Amino acid sequence: MKLLAHPFAFCLALVSPWSHADVPDSSLMGCWRAVKIVQHFKSGSTGEDTSGRCTLQFKEDQFESSCLSTIGTITSTYRYRVDRPNVYSATMTGSTFRTSLIGSTREYEYQVDGDRLRIAINLQPAEPVPATVAIRLETEASRMACP
Repeated sequence: MKLLAHPFAFCLALVSPWSHADVPDSSLMGCWRAVKIVQHFKSGSTGEDTSGRCTLQFKEDQFESSCLSTIGTITSTYRYRVDRPNVYSATMTGSTFRTSLIGSTREYEYQVDGDRLRIAINLQPAEPVPATVAIRLETEASRMACP
């Protein structure tokens, strides 16, 4: 199936309360490039993006997600905290694309294995959604040098 969502989906996958943890997970720090984004749709089908056009930059309590798209670069910023091992919450603090999502918080599962970062999120829409809407996003990213 053709990947229907905008690169913004990566922003949501990498992203979406504040630090209970005394020390952030240092393995997240730095820059990452998405090498594979898989969307799981309500219909049961999947879509995959391996373009490498999306990046993340994690700092101590915030990160930025950027994706190149046909409309330009989409950038979203988040504050995050590690809630428990391999789980963080992220709240969108800014976006050049979906300003209606500013202030929304989502929980993500993540795993860092050397220079690979895997992130997964189960999206839980408040309302019934069409079969073409992604309900789970999985991202695999590789560590890269920060600009």
